[in-house]
Amino acid sequence: MIGTVYLAVLVVFFGVQLGFIQFLPFPPPSVVALVAITCGVRILEIWFARSILNVRAFAVPSIVWSLLLPLFLAILTGQPDTHYLGMSILPILEAAIYFSLTTTLLVALSASAISAFWVAFVAHFHAPILLGEVLESTTLILVYLAVGGLTWLLINILREREEELRQKLEDLRQTRTKLIEEEKLAAVGRLASAVAHEIRNPVAIIASALEASSSTFLSVAERDEMSKIASSESKRLESLTTDFLSYASPAKATVEKLEASLLLGYVVSIVQPQAHAKNLQVGVHIDGPRYIYGNESHLQQAILNVMKNAIEASPPGRTIGVSLNRESANWLAIKIENAGAAVPDSIVAHIFEPFFTNKVGGTGLGLAIAKKFIEGCNGRLLLERNDPDHIVFTILLPLNKHEHGVGRQGLSEVTRG
Repeated sequence: MIGTVYLAVLVVFFGVQLGFIQFLPFPPPSVVALVAITCGVRILEIWFARSILNVRAFAVPSIVWSLLLPLFLAILTGQPDTHYLGMSILPILEAAIYFSLTTTLLVALSASAISAFWVAFVAHFHAPILLGEVLESTTLILVYLAVGGLTWLLINILREREEELRQKLEDLRQTRTKLIEEEKLAAVGRLASAVAHEIRNPVAIIASALEASSSTFLSVAERDEMSKIASSESKRLESLTTDFLSYASPAKATVEKLEASLLLGYVVSIVQPQAHAKNLQVGVHIDGPRYIYGNESHLQQAILNVMKNAIEASPPGRTIGVSLNRESANWLAIKIENAGAAVPDSIVAHIFEPFFTNKVGGTGLGLAIAKKFIEGCNGRLLLERNDPDHIVFTILLPLNKHEHGVGRQGLSEVTRG
C-alpha cells in the first residue's frame, strides 16, 4: 500500500510539472530518467510486497531514498522554485507507521534539513538569502515536525486499540469455547439423566417381576404372568438401548446417490404389516424417479420412524398418505400425512427432542433419531401441517450432492391451514 502511495504521488508531481510546460521549460532527460527508474522500482516493490519478510528493515532504505529523491529532482530540474520538496512528507509518514516517535522526529528533522539545504543551494550558499525563502523553509520545518508527531500519535492510538480489540476477541473466543464445553457437559448430563430415568423403570419392573415369579406364595399362573412381564420389559429395555445407540451414533455418514422412489417403496413395504394390523391403508404417490444424495441406511431408518409415528397416531380405518415430489430445483420433499388429533401446541416445540414423548411406552427417540439422520444428510425434517385429522411431516432432501441448508424458503416449522 505504501509503495502504491509513493508511486501515485510521484506520478502526480511529475504530471503537475508537465502541466506547466507552457510556463516552465520541459523537464530535462535526467529528471525523466530518474522518475522512470523510481517508478519501476516502486512497481517491483508493489509486486514483491507479500514476499518481504522484514518490513521494517525494508522501510529503512525506502525512507532514505524518499528523503533524497525530492532533492535530486529539484536539483536536476534546475528551477529555484520547485514543488518536488513537498514529497518529503511521505518518508515522515512511513517512519510514523513503522518506527518510534524519536525515529519519526529524526526523519522529520532530516526532511527539514533538506529543505534548509535547498534554500541555501538556491542562494549559492552566499548571502543575502531572501526572507521569503527563509520563512517558507521554517514553515516547512514546523509542518514536518507537527505532521510527524501527530501521525505517530494517531497510529500509536490505533495500535493500542487494535491490541485491545485483539485481546477482547481472544477473551471472547476463550469464553465461547468455555461456554460450548459447559453446554456440552450440560447436554451430556441431561441425556444421562433421561437415559437413567428411562432405564430405571423397566429395570425396577423386571427385578420386581423376577422376585415375584420365584415366590412360593403365588400360583403357577401368577408366576407365569410375572415372567411374561419381565420378558416384555426386557424387550422394551432392549428397544430403548437400540434407539439410544442409534441416536448417539454420528449423524454424518457416507453420502451416495440414491433413487428416492425405491428407497421410499422399500420403507412402505416394511410398514405395511403394521398398517394392516391397525386396519390402515397406505396411499403412495411418487412423482417419477428422483435421485437424491444421502446415506441409505440412515434415510431408511429416518423415514421408517416417521411413518411408524404416523401409523401409531392415526385412528383405525383411515389412510396414511405418502408422497414424493420435487420441492424446487435443488430439493426433494417426502410428505407423510395421517389423520388423528393435532399435536398440542404446548408440545409442538419439543417433539424432536430426545426422550420427549406423550405416548405410553414410547422412548421419545423415534423423531429425534429421524431428525438427526436427515440433517446428517443435509436435509431437514419439519412438522409442516398440524390440523385435526391432517398432520403432515415433511422430509426435505438435497438433489445436489453439495447442497446445504433449508430447501424451502419461508417454510415454517408448523403451518396451519
